[in-house]
Amino acid sequence: MASRTLDERNNLEYNTDRSFLVLPEYGRYLQKLAVSISELEDPEEQRAYIEKSIDIIVQLFPESKSVDNYREKLWHDLYYMSGFDIKALPPSGIRPTYEDQQLKPAKLNYPVHRLDYKHYGYNVQVMIQKALNMEDGPIKQEFVEVIGAYMKLAYKTWNKEHFVSDDMIRQDLAMMTKGALTINEEKDLDVLLASQIKKRFLPSVPQNQNWKKKKNNSGHKSKNRR
Repeated sequence: MASRTLDERNNLEYNTDRSFLVLPEYGRYLQKLAVSISELEDPEEQRAYIEKSIDIIVQLFPESKSVDNYREKLWHDLYYMSGFDIKALPPSGIRPTYEDQQLKPAKLNYPVHRLDYKHYGYNVQVMIQKALNMEDGPIKQEFVEVIGAYMKLAYKTWNKEHFVSDDMIRQDLAMMTKGALTINEEKDLDVLLASQIKKRFLPSVPQNQNWKKKKNNSGHKSKNRR
């Protein structure tokens, strides 16, 4: 491979000598294209080149097509890369400004809850509070058993290496509610959890459909015997 001459080396463009890359995700050439478009005098000619440039960007990033107002966003990005020197107005008719790019959404306050038993999560606390406000009866007792089954599931999720017994869950529930909520010692929490999953998520087959299936199966068996 032939070595470069001194003139060729002097004409090389190094990254340290280039202008600041405003939006690195688009690359250097698209930024140069935006700057070149801003140097055109005719706004309509700028608009035509911007639309062609947006088509190129859409081809380079096809996964972003589903973003709402994607072409409008690309107009703003081209404005930003050109230093807001483009004269043509975007389809919305509102010229983007540097101040618009600096706007930041209001900071959301992170919800902080004081939890004595953090490994069970906040939802358990909500369920316990709801159970405490319920009237005594079989519905409340069943709901308390559901809470216990969910507590065991949550405990096992974050402590897979440790054995979780039903007695441990009963003690924690009694401590969390100061003895207001208890679970019968004869209840198996794993069985309760399985029954709740089956009740809520597995489709139930009516008895008449089971009868039809049995009848059809018996008919097929009689035909096969013939």
